[in-house]
Amino acid sequence: MAMVMEFGNEGQSIYFRYQGSYLRDSEGNLVHCTGSQKQWVHDNWSTLRSSHSKPDTKIYQSSSSGGQAHTTAIMIGNHGRIANGDAFEKYFVNLLLTQADLTAHALPVSGEDTDIDAATERIVDLFDSYLRYDGGKGDQWKVSGRKYFTQRVRHFTSRRAKLEMCLPAFPCKSSNTDKVTGPDPDRGEELALERLHGFVSEIEKIYLPGAKLWVISDGHVFSDCIGVDDGEVDRYTALLKDMNREVGSRYGDPDRVGFKSLVDLFQLASRNDDLSTLASRLSLPPIEHHLDTRLTEEAELCRRILVAGSGPRKEAIRAKIDSKDATITRLYRGFSKFMLEDLENHPLTKKMSRSKQKKLSAKVAFEMIVRNHAYSNLVEMLFPNYVRLSIHAHNNAGPKFGIQLVDPAKVRAVTSLSADGELMTSIDLLHVPTPWHNCVVSLQGSEIMLMTKAKLARTALSKGSFTGSLTKSDSGRAYFELTKRPKRPIVITMTDKIGPIFNKVSTPIRSSPQLIRRATLSMSEALKTPSPRVPKTQGLQGPMTAAPRVGKRMFTFSEKTVAASNQQTQQTAPSSATATPNSGGVKKRYTFFGSSSTTEKSDSAVVTIVPVVKSPAPVKRVRTGLGKLWGSTSPTQAQQVVV
Repeated sequence: MAMVMEFGNEGQSIYFRYQGSYLRDSEGNLVHCTGSQKQWVHDNWSTLRSSHSKPDTKIYQSSSSGGQAHTTAIMIGNHGRIANGDAFEKYFVNLLLTQADLTAHALPVSGEDTDIDAATERIVDLFDSYLRYDGGKGDQWKVSGRKYFTQRVRHFTSRRAKLEMCLPAFPCKSSNTDKVTGPDPDRGEELALERLHGFVSEIEKIYLPGAKLWVISDGHVFSDCIGVDDGEVDRYTALLKDMNREVGSRYGDPDRVGFKSLVDLFQLASRNDDLSTLASRLSLPPIEHHLDTRLTEEAELCRRILVAGSGPRKEAIRAKIDSKDATITRLYRGFSKFMLEDLENHPLTKKMSRSKQKKLSAKVAFEMIVRNHAYSNLVEMLFPNYVRLSIHAHNNAGPKFGIQLVDPAKVRAVTSLSADGELMTSIDLLHVPTPWHNCVVSLQGSEIMLMTKAKLARTALSKGSFTGSLTKSDSGRAYFELTKRPKRPIVITMTDKIGPIFNKVSTPIRSSPQLIRRATLSMSEALKTPSPRVPKTQGLQGPMTAAPRVGKRMFTFSEKTVAASNQQTQQTAPSSATATPNSGGVKKRYTFFGSSSTTEKSDSAVVTIVPVVKSPAPVKRVRTGLGKLWGSTSPTQAQQVVV
């Protein structure tokens, strides 16, 4: 295999001198060629075969024990080379020679083969129906992506070789605890691994050589950018590998899905020399860190090798952003918005103003784009023929194809605690819903599990709208198991005097989002003052001279009082809680009857007011909070008020 390299306009790393790779057999015949200059290699093979050289070209070569030359890297010219870069160049090219996998040691079957064609199409159909993430309006799968994907699959089926796929994913849990159950892999990762193992096992049913899916863990690529210590990434990865073995064993083969990290790709674990000595010998430039995280020497060296070997020039990325390049600008804004949310609970950002948080998120987003490019370039060089899967919402034109990590028939990624809730969408082609940015919620009575933010579940439990807890599955994986609390009647008896004058009741309003505001309002003010949104003639009459205000000025009831009342409540014979009135005056009693639970959309509690003492005047039924009126009723009938 040979790698042809020259400088492009985007960077000076090895990647931007890389033009292709070729594989030749022991007799010097060209077996396979890939890369941007593969046609040049084909056209000039006789020259390369005889001399292995070209003017202004440097060739690196590696042979197998059987005598067959496996890998040769070709570098073009010295005009753009980095000063004192020979040591790193030799080191990095040697990595490519030993680690790059062309998956092409056998020649493709000559002529037409209907069995191969049929198997290829069935694999493509399976991916389309089982795993592919629909990119929406801009999706190019039908236009060109399917054809590209088919070519990648045919590279393996034409050789009757095991289908190899790679997926950069499973970095670590988000540092934002509002999103996840904790730092360890949970039920979400388990569901994702089950889906990946299931996909590979389905391929085995239609293609005898089977398939292998490699998870190329990118945890150490970005961990310092997202506020996670390197040690936490190592711990998460170790637990994830254990989980993968358990899931794989249940599916009959733990080796269907494998894991590789930067440490594996750069072979650091097998080195005998000191890592700090290696870093010094290679003259690696430092990289920027915008967050205070604990770095390990091994992970930091990996990041420096990655950026030096396959990273773009930062000036080139910045120039594209400044020139409003559509693709990179959308990615930059998406990453900035995403990181602003992800770092929301980080100790460093909590001390910052909103404007400083945005500036930090923009810096982190820029660094992540640089590393994302570097990592993508590395995967391209090391796995040029693999089917490249992604947890980003690509348009599916190729070479990368977005996937759904969880089965949509079993798990819905939503923004609320309802299987019918609004679906979660990606931000500017960023992550599709993933386990490491969400948690799993199981609702009693629903066959569909939810993937959503952990804060929703914790808030629902603290408010009492759901019961349940963070629990563990049969396999020991954490998830939320919740039961929606049924609506139960509440009775609050309040005593007034002629006026009427009530004690002031002050609590946060539980209302629709547009009414989220704290209101402190005496009930006497509410009853005396006509509402600007409800005509006085349509208000309460007789002793009550005006309707309660609507909108932001409305009745509110203490949650402690409601909770105390709810504990005393019986479904058939509700008891009451009494608010202490102001002293003096002739007193009347009113009963407020309603529910402690809130509605899903408006987040408003409905309370029914039952006058205990008859009033000689008719009363209108008024639904405040939503500002709606409905028909007259006698004083002995109930009126409903949304609070």
